[in-house]
Amino acid sequence: MNGVNVSIGGAYSQFYKGTESIKSYGDHNAPGKKDTLVRYDFSTTDDQGNKIMDKMSKEEALHAMNDIRSMYGDNVILEFSGDGLAALSESIKAQSRKNCTEPTEEEKAVMAQKQAELDKAIVHMENTHRLFIPNIQTNAKLYGSLEQADEAVVSAANGIIKNYLMPSNLAGVSETQRKERIAFGLEEAKYLAENYLDAAHGKDFISAMETIAQYGLNGKVAENGKVTYQIEMGPLVGMSDDYVNPNDVLREKAPELYLEMKELNQRIIAGESGWGNKFIELQERINKALGASSNSYDSKTQRYLTNYEEAVSQYKSWKNKMEKTQLPSVFENIQYQEIQRFMASLQGQSSLSSDWINDQVSRLNKWLTPAQS
Repeated sequence: MNGVNVSIGGAYSQFYKGTESIKSYGDHNAPGKKDTLVRYDFSTTDDQGNKIMDKMSKEEALHAMNDIRSMYGDNVILEFSGDGLAALSESIKAQSRKNCTEPTEEEKAVMAQKQAELDKAIVHMENTHRLFIPNIQTNAKLYGSLEQADEAVVSAANGIIKNYLMPSNLAGVSETQRKERIAFGLEEAKYLAENYLDAAHGKDFISAMETIAQYGLNGKVAENGKVTYQIEMGPLVGMSDDYVNPNDVLREKAPELYLEMKELNQRIIAGESGWGNKFIELQERINKALGASSNSYDSKTQRYLTNYEEAVSQYKSWKNKMEKTQLPSVFENIQYQEIQRFMASLQGQSSLSSDWINDQVSRLNKWLTPAQS
């Protein structure tokens, strides 16, 4: 550096412009708490206009700033100013302008190609998040079957559900392609079961995935391609289909009672006393609401069902519809023992292109890579 009175590694006292405390709230002893501001001014002239240093190069400025930083602790914020830092300032501005410049068509094409190559190499986390299947029993069976599996296998299972069995958008996808993609997803599920799960867990896994595929086949597709799925929560694990959570019935049939019950439960959990009589009185009103007559007439018993009986009947009807939904029969004689043989055996049995199948099987392989290492 060609400046005056400045030596790298020496004192920078003449550029020191003061220290002030930073007002803040909270724990002042917390690690990393910034409580002091220190200013340095690297101007080339003093207050009387006398030259005291030349402008520093970018490298010299960075060196000086790093030296000064090394003299202070983590609680200090350093502020640097002055026309002596011009080269560094211009470098930062030039980089900013470069980043903001509109790329040429050729540059755009190169970036698009690089992005496409990157997309093939990256496993997007949006496809591997753990999903919650709204039906309690199906959700329990799915994750119960994966309880001993590597997390990469769980991620792959979730990717299959989200991308093939129950996609959120089917814009530009025909009904035939939709069914073939669901069938493809089930074949990938079988590949997981064959290679990563024992016989018992694999059987439960395939059963759960087939049920989820039935949910997917019953999804309603809007004009814009968005898909909505009607999935009933159903009874708790181990309960019969004659049981429906009373809270779900209350939420629909008597929402004011549901909110009142929820509020009382919160008060009880908070340790509030004196709610005994209120609890008994509320339970009586809840039982009355559950047993009240609905608008559903049962021709077998020749009477109107209660609100609770109606909910049970609706769940059984929905479940029966799901169970009767035929799974698409598309692929035969699939080889599950090795990923390349698996990929090859899927070809030529559907309208799904070879490139699409290859890309999706490669995607599965990327999801599973941590489990294979």
